[in-house]
Amino acid sequence: MTWFPVSMQWPEEATRWMGDLDAAKDMAASDLQGAGQRLDSLKDLATTDLSQIGDLAKNAAAIGRDALNGQFGEAPRCITVTPFQPGVGEGTGYQRALSAPSVVQRLADKLQDVTDPNRPEGEQHAVVILFLGTRYDGMSSLLGKFNALMPIGDLQRAERRAKNLVQLDLDKWNIPVAGEQPQWISAPMERCTVLREASQAFNGQLASLESYAANSSPLSDLADLAQRKAEQAVEQGDRLAALRDLLNSGTDDAGMQARMIGPGDTAELRKQLLESDNAPGHEWVMSSGVMFVGSLKGLSFVREMLGL
Repeated sequence: MTWFPVSMQWPEEATRWMGDLDAAKDMAASDLQGAGQRLDSLKDLATTDLSQIGDLAKNAAAIGRDALNGQFGEAPRCITVTPFQPGVGEGTGYQRALSAPSVVQRLADKLQDVTDPNRPEGEQHAVVILFLGTRYDGMSSLLGKFNALMPIGDLQRAERRAKNLVQLDLDKWNIPVAGEQPQWISAPMERCTVLREASQAFNGQLASLESYAANSSPLSDLADLAQRKAEQAVEQGDRLAALRDLLNSGTDDAGMQARMIGPGDTAELRKQLLESDNAPGHEWVMSSGVMFVGSLKGLSFVREMLGL
């Protein structure tokens, strides 16, 4: 059993169903481009013949919705271990530490924690991720990279805690300097009764004028709506492409290591997790971990995104 450096990548196999919708999306986008012109041609007509793009888009959306529910319908169980959790980290006061082997041991023990009603049962697979570090600033940076793609509450809290501890250590060397009193402030004009009443009256009149100026025809409103829908479709496509490029341009991160274990029940998963040829050692004193347990299908997105 070997730990591998994590290389974030776009899960091509798990999201292959998205490519099946490209034809319908392209046709819908093309139809939206000419929606404004078609609406202008309806000005002198009483009725309109709706295009069949709507039926095609509806069928494509139904297929995509089924695929999306199938992809994320089997949500895996998740457990996180950080130095800042009560009773987990070692140390006193604000300072907490937790070595990589201790993280692995804690994750393994949670697999057979009979006091936890949410403990996974039955034959499962597991994806385990370790975040290795020796300083709070490195820990915060590493957790921030992962939380930007897959935010998990405990990891986000650990990221903020580590970042605040770094800032606290820097701030203790700063000597505060108080300015000469008294100081200039902004005049509280909003508290003036006359000005407040006059402002409310003026705002009412301006709102009335703006309502007249905003009066438009239904066809113009429909054309604006079609334009906004086209812009939203382009924006969403650009966001997905940017995320895909961000993941595909990633490199191996030695500070983030992962492995896949299973299949087996919780006892078997615990045994496999504790067996390793290249497990990180106690030199990684600022470590955290997360484990996802579920079926192969439920773990496919996470597993492929981590390059496993």
